[in-house]
Amino acid sequence: MSHYHYLTIEQRERLDGQMRGRIATLLGEIGQGLRRSTHAEAGRLADALESGDDAPAADLENALEVAALEREGAELREMLAARTRLHTPDYGVCADCGADIPYVRLEVMPTATRCVGCQSRLEHAQGAGSTPSL
Repeated sequence: MSHYHYLTIEQRERLDGQMRGRIATLLGEIGQGLRRSTHAEAGRLADALESGDDAPAADLENALEVAALEREGAELREMLAARTRLHTPDYGVCADCGADIPYVRLEVMPTATRCVGCQSRLEHAQGAGSTPSL
């Protein structure tokens, strides 16, 4: 069953523009993070040579930078995949139950592959508790 007609051309174009904007932002943030990380490493090395090594603090800071870059990278991959799906009949259709995902949900989260009900059930089953990441 094809749901391609569910979203209008204008809605798809609006979502595409939104995704292109977020992809550009993520690419910029990742680039800045990488540049910042390179400079921070040089700064930490210089500081360590001058005043002794504070390895735990440096390790924590480095781990936080890496975690932020990993999150941004994961979001970028999801956004690119969603943009590819946008032009297929399955975009906007719940991967679990086959129902249409409301456009307002796609506006907020264009990477959504499940309707709110199925996403909530998945998170509950995974033990996500009361803080859904819809």
